[in-house]
Amino acid sequence: MRNIIKYSAALLIACMAFSGCKKFDEPAPYEFADMTATMTLRDFKAMYTGGPTEITDASIVLEGKIISSDRSGNVYRTLYIEDSTAGLEVKIGKTGLYNDYKLGQTLYVKPQGLYLGTYGGSVQLGAQSFEDRYETSWLDVQGLIDKTIFRGEFGDPLPPTDIDTSSMLTDAMVCRYVRLMNVSYQGSSDGLRTWAVSNDPYTGREAAYGEQNFGLDNATVVVRTSGYASFADTEVIESGITSLGTRCNLTGILTKFNDTWQLVLLDLDGVEVLD
Repeated sequence: MRNIIKYSAALLIACMAFSGCKKFDEPAPYEFADMTATMTLRDFKAMYTGGPTEITDASIVLEGKIISSDRSGNVYRTLYIEDSTAGLEVKIGKTGLYNDYKLGQTLYVKPQGLYLGTYGGSVQLGAQSFEDRYETSWLDVQGLIDKTIFRGEFGDPLPPTDIDTSSMLTDAMVCRYVRLMNVSYQGSSDGLRTWAVSNDPYTGREAAYGEQNFGLDNATVVVRTSGYASFADTEVIESGITSLGTRCNLTGILTKFNDTWQLVLLDLDGVEVLD
């Protein structure tokens, strides 16, 4: 019996030593793509024909820097990229995109098989939609993402384009990273004091977008915030905007819904109070 115990102990030690020395295969490092753009984002967006537009040209390669992050929850299942000519929304239907797609990182897109469409007049790139009310759908199938979306090298985030007059609010600026200069707080049309309204399990209140208005000379820009944003329930006054007429700079992604100019904050660091 004593010999059996000794043998068993030796065998156990040998197994532990073997397993401790065994090396598991490590995942191969991600290889960043390096492509050459064949078309600017401005020219690509001009291919939209007034309805869902399928991209059939296999030679098209787009390149832009990532200007959005969903880390705060205010950007949902989508990426915005920008080159020297325009900005473009790419509807990647996944959450937590900030883990894999970093601000300032180069993104390449081979859009063959994807569709250009609009929502509220703003051009988007996505998958084919089977709902009449939408011209594009989410790229939520990993195989489709893998053959159309390619991550390039990391880089410094793009600086915002300063907009200091309403004459600069043009369709060419839609989906670009901007800083609205010296805007005046005009309040919320429904009396909302927070940036948005988050879900409240105790009252049953559902998350809802919030809208706060800011004036840029003779134009109004709506800062539209998701109820799922981490700062949804933060009161505007906590950002230093203490009263109507407070002047500030606002940095985010400029969008447009029909005739309404909107700004999407990446987080509250995009609010700089001037007085």
